[in-house]
Amino acid sequence: MRLSTAALLFLLAGCFSPGHGILEANYTNLKCRCSGMISGVIHPSNIERIQITSRGNGCPNDEVLIWTRSKKVVCVNPRARWLQIVLRILRGKSLSSPAPAPVSRKRTIST
Repeated sequence: MRLSTAALLFLLAGCFSPGHGILEANYTNLKCRCSGMISGVIHPSNIERIQITSRGNGCPNDEVLIWTRSKKVVCVNPRARWLQIVLRILRGKSLSSPAPAPVSRKRTIST
């Protein structure tokens, strides 16, 4: 009798716990890489790499991560005006970069 009473209490407790709903509400950003964003300006000469991640795959936010020359990773507000200007400049540079110099062949000296 004790076993069935304990099992019944266990089942009742399981029914009233909101487990899945709370977990889903509190941990929806598990795949987001940015916990907070800055909107301050980072000078383009200090930027080593930029990664832009669109929303989806568990993260409801667009994210922009910037690796600085001092090896810091900074999350930046993707709507920041200065960032839009920097991205436009960098895209222009990558599209209009000059062609690589031709490789010259070694000259063989015939004797």
